[in-house]
Amino acid sequence: MLSYNLRGDDVEITDNLRSYVTDQIAKLDPYFAEGVNAVAHVNLFGFKNGNVKAEITIIFPFLLLRGEASGSEYHESVAAAITHIKERIEKYQNRINEKSKVHGENGIFKDTKIDESKFKIVRKKRVPLKQMTSDEAILRMDLLGHDFYIFRDIDNGTTDIVYRRKDENCGLITTEK
Repeated sequence: MLSYNLRGDDVEITDNLRSYVTDQIAKLDPYFAEGVNAVAHVNLFGFKNGNVKAEITIIFPFLLLRGEASGSEYHESVAAAITHIKERIEKYQNRINEKSKVHGENGIFKDTKIDESKFKIVRKKRVPLKQMTSDEAILRMDLLGHDFYIFRDIDNGTTDIVYRRKDENCGLITTEK
């Protein structure tokens, strides 16, 4: 059974909106195996330009499911975020169930037959990790025309990743030692 908590940032949470979110979250219940309890964290954001964003995160001990969508209306953003989560569940549910058993958990999702052949690695590549700053990694990423670049941070020695975000800015993922 999936429960949720709803939070709004510059958003008035009306009874109508809360009811709509309840109905949308309920659309995920058929995917979960018997006895699975989880909480969906639903965050709604309102922006000054009139756009809105819905972020939905479902937390399990070894897994996060996340859907995010933006638009001009809360209902469409919530529905699109739910659709995004459903698509990911449908694509990966068997693999996630296998991983959950490795972690000593029962399967999270109801088992279905999915063609696993589409998950094959079709190419492997080895790259040397060069020491550099994040600014230099962004430059190299742009010069290569890639969406991400892996490097060893010159200051702390961690393996880090810079990546191009949807908003055309860059993000940095830093690994722990």
